[in-house]
Amino acid sequence: MSEILHLWAVAPAAIGTCCLAADRARVRPPEVVAAAVMLLAMVDAAAFGVVAPVYWTALLLAAALGLAIWRRPRQRRAPRVPALMTLHTTLGMVVMAGLQLAMGGHATASDHTHGLSPTPLLAAAAIGYGVLSVTAMRRMPARLDRAQIGAMAVSVGLMAVAMV
Repeated sequence: MSEILHLWAVAPAAIGTCCLAADRARVRPPEVVAAAVMLLAMVDAAAFGVVAPVYWTALLLAAALGLAIWRRPRQRRAPRVPALMTLHTTLGMVVMAGLQLAMGGHATASDHTHGLSPTPLLAAAAIGYGVLSVTAMRRMPARLDRAQIGAMAVSVGLMAVAMV
């Protein structure tokens, strides 16, 4: 069942990536690259498994950090992107990275686990991300921005449900 939910999470991620790429009023290559990296990580984890989840997690965290640095508030050389949109995208990449890592490690009945499970923390992060997404959707004036935020929130929500 979790594999099916994971595959279904790819569809909203693809829609969100298309919404970013289709926004001709504000060309935002860093955000499109970030969305494409998330989409590739999800497709690989859901269907192919070519790259280990730990490497996707590292790449997603590095891309989130890079996007946050690229879109820092006092930047003059780039088009104006709402800070809430950058915050939403970078936090989405961090939550997605955690979900990728948690979903990548499938334990068998004979495996031993030590320490606390990351599942409650990741579920709380996904819920918090959903609340942030609803808030962000209400504040964004552009329809494509609202669609991208909503699609990303649905994708993270489906991955969180698949993790459980």
